Amino acid sequence: KGAIQTAAKRLQTVIHAQLEAQKQTGGQQKLIDDGEDKTPPPAQLSFAVYRVNDYDLQIQHNEAVNLACEHLGITRMRSDAFFDGTHGKRLAKIIPFGRPLSPVDLEELKKELKARPDETRDVVVVSLGKETVVDAWLDDWNRLRKQGDVPNGIEVIELRTDAKYGQFLRHEPATAKLSLRRAKGKLRVEIENFASPSILQRLRQQAGVVAPVIDDWRSMVDCVMIDAAYGGEVFNVALSDVPEKKTDLVVGRYELPAPEDPTTVAVKIVDMLGEEVLVTERL
Repeated sequence: KGAIQTAAKRLQTVIHAQLEAQKQTGGQQKLIDDGEDKTPPPAQLSFAVYRVNDYDLQIQHNEAVNLACEHLGITRMRSDAFFDGTHGKRLAKIIPFGRPLSPVDLEELKKELKARPDETRDVVVVSLGKETVVDAWLDDWNRLRKQGDVPNGIEVIELRTDAKYGQFLRHEPATAKLSLRRAKGKLRVEIENFASPSILQRLRQQAGVVAPVIDDWRSMVDCVMIDAAYGGEVFNVALSDVPEKKTDLVVGRYELPAPEDPTTVAVKIVDMLGEEVLVTERL
C-alpha cells in the first residue's frame, strides 16, 4: 500500500538535495576534468509516473466469451473444440482477455484451418488488445485471399478500438468533491466526498448476493497529495497523506501555508486500484 507514493516521495527528496547541492556550487560545471570530483551531475531533475492500464478486468474466460458473444451477436457453437461460434457466415474465435492477440494465436488458427481442408468460411478473431506485429501477419495472410480464389480470410475485432464494436469496455472515472479556500494565511483543503466506480464494481463481483456498502469514502483512497503552487506540468508535493498501516485511513482535511500571491492549488487523490483524480483551483 502506497508503494508508488513512497518511491515518489523518496525520489523527490533526492532531487531536492541535488538542487541544493547545485545552488551551493553555483550551478556551474567544470569545463576541464582536473580529477578532483568524479561524481557526475544529475541528468534529470524531474520524473513522471505512468499508469499502463486504464481498466481492471478480472473475469473467467468462459464468462468473457459469453459477454463478447452477446456484445457482437455471435452464435455459440458448443460442438466445436476450437471455434467459439459463428458471426454471420464467418467462424468466430475469441482470444482470452488476459493477454493481447499475438502471432502465436494466429499460427494456431492457421494450423487448425490447415487440418480442415474442406472449411471455406472466413474467420473473425475477437481480442482485447493486439501486438503490433499482428497487422503485418494479417496483411500477408489476406493478400492472397483478396482475389476470392483462396478461402479463410481473417479479420480481427479489437474490442477496445474497433470503430463498430469498440464499446465493450466502458471505464467510468473516479470523481471527487473538494472544498479549497484561503483562511488566516492558510490554504485549507477538505475532501467532502470521493467515489470510484471501478472499486464499487469489483466489490459487487466479489460480494455475491449482498450488495456492498461503503460507509466512509476514505476506505477507497490510497493516498492524497497536494501541490500549493501547481504550474500545470510538474506536480511538486508540498503535503502528502500516505497511511502507514493497511487499517489506517487518510485524514481528508489539510492546512498548508498560503503564499502571498494568488496560486493554483492542486490536489491529487489516488484510489486503491491506482486511479488518480486531480482537482485544481485558483486561490
